[in-house]
Parts: sequence; C-alpha cells; structure tokens
Amino acid sequence: MFSGKSSAGTNPRIPAFLSIDVEPDGFQLSRTDPPEWAAYHRAIELADWLRSELLRRSDFAPKFGWYYRMDPQIAEVYGSADHIVAKFRDPIDHLRLKGDYFGVHAHPVRWCPQRQSWIHDFADIAWNVRCVKFALDAYENWCGTPAQRFRGGAGFVHNDIVELVDRCGVKVDLTLEPVAPWSSPARLVPSGIDASPYIGGHIDSVSAPQTAYRPSFHDFRVPAPTRERDLILVPMSTRSIPVRQNRLQRLCRRLRRKPAPHQRRMLHLSEKSPSAAAYSDQIADQLKSMRRPYVSVAVRTDAPGSPPVRNALQHFEALLHHPLSKSLVFIDPLDAAATLI
Repeated sequence: MFSGKSSAGTNPRIPAFLSIDVEPDGFQLSRTDPPEWAAYHRAIELADWLRSELLRRSDFAPKFGWYYRMDPQIAEVYGSADHIVAKFRDPIDHLRLKGDYFGVHAHPVRWCPQRQSWIHDFADIAWNVRCVKFALDAYENWCGTPAQRFRGGAGFVHNDIVELVDRCGVKVDLTLEPVAPWSSPARLVPSGIDASPYIGGHIDSVSAPQTAYRPSFHDFRVPAPTRERDLILVPMSTRSIPVRQNRLQRLCRRLRRKPAPHQRRMLHLSEKSPSAAAYSDQIADQLKSMRRPYVSVAVRTDAPGSPPVRNALQHFEALLHHPLSKSLVFIDPLDAAATLI
C-alpha cells in the first residue's frame, strides 16, 4: 500500500504512474513482412536508465507499467495476439525483477479495403468492445489471470467499454483524457513513422473529473454516488491554459466579474513543449490544484529516434533536474488506488 510520506520525512511522496504502451513500430503493418518490435527493446533500455536516475534522487525504487497490445490487428499480422510476450520472454522476466507491472492495451484497428490501409474505427462501438474483449482474453490466456490494468488506444472511452472492463475484472483504467474531444485536422492517429486514418470520433469528456473516481453506470464521466463499480478510472494528467479573448470579451467578463476562461490540454510526453523544463513546471502547477495529487502520463514504444521518442526523452531529462524528481514516486496504480478516491 502506498504511503504519502518519505522515510526521511522531508519530501512528501506524490504517486506517479508511467504507462508504456508496447506496440509495433507504426500502424500500417505488413501481413507478409511485419516489423520487429525494435522500439520495445529500446524502451526497456531507456526505462532502466530512467529508473536508476530517479532512484539516485529519492529513496524509492521506481516501478513502471507496460501495457501490451493484444488486439485483432496484432493477431492477424503476427499470428497470435500475445506475440510480443510469448516470443520475447527474457524482457518480461527482466521487468518483473525490477518490480514493474503489466496490463492490456488495445486499438480498434481494422483493415479498410476501400482505403487499402489499416484504420481506427471509433464509429463502430461493437467493434471497439470486441477489440477490448479480444485483448483482455489474450492477456488472461497468456498470464493465467485476468488483467487488472487497462489502457485504451488513442484515449478512446465509451460507456460500453467501461462496462466491459469492469465486468472482466479490471481494477484500474488509465485511458481517460478529461479534455475536449480528441481529434486531428487530418483525421489521423499518428505514430512516429506513419499514421492510421480514423472514422467516427471521441466522446466529449471535458466534464469528467480531473482526478481518480469510480464511474457511474449511466455515464462514465460522472462519479458514482456509491460504490457501484469496483473499477476506478484514473484520468491522465492535464494542464490549464487561458482562452484568448478580444478586448470586448475581456471587458464584458470583468463587468460581470467572471473568472478568466481556461481550457484543459493533455500533458503528452511525446508532444513538443515550449521547453522541456516547462513540461515539468506544468505538472507541478497541476499538482497544486489537486486535493489528492498524482501524476499519470504515458508514452508509446515508438520508432527509435522519431520525434515522439526525442520529445519524451527531453521531458524525462528535464524532470530529473526538477524539484519534482525528489517527490514523485512511480508506483503501480493498484497500490495507490485506495488513496486517490
């Protein structure tokens, strides 16, 4: 169980969750010559480096989460949904020895004959539920026990998916991005080397809580008044940014004595920031506004040397030189869940 005090009693311990989505290099995968998961092995090296550096700055050994893609696309391309964990057992043993934990990651990717490409289908909810159930079953067949941790692909959440993962025994879901609907002008889900077109769209989750909660049955964005579910949603970390207003809008707001409007944006490790140091400052600002503070960030095992990997590495390096590095304790969300709600 997580304790909020350090052994020395100096810096307060703030739980942090680093979720690593283990995926192939890219979305447009060849069935005849699929790529090796080179980024996975490189991510393990980087995680070990980050682990040792964080340990030097605190009295707590960091633990990271590895969420393996086991959805229908992986099974179709590689021959089995559990390809990465079944074929490469040594990395699993290594990560277990380090104290890391495992979960399931699933993308609703399907082949589109009309486009001759792999697409993300957010429009077909039944397909999304099937992909998640497929991945959860594959994990249980590999591990021998049901998955207790889950992350959906591209931040997609739906009531039917929440119902499914709760029913299947998942205890913590770290998918939710409590911001305006996820979208891109080009309608693409990007990786470091390619992209996947998508159809449909995300549910507006801007009204969802910014901190962990048990979702109600009728709407995953609403906390349950009682313990309706065992499942806990742990929203990803965000930052607050002011909304630009013209002079007339500012004048009207001041006359009505209304606070300045703000928007929430995701603290994506893989996206470029004004500066790497600014990213850590934004995390610190977010923590100040939380009654029960925690940090939840994620990164994809992307192609080595790609922009997302470079951005994430710069953010990690800056974090190591930030005062937060002495307070953040990277742990299993299962060990902290009870203290977050």
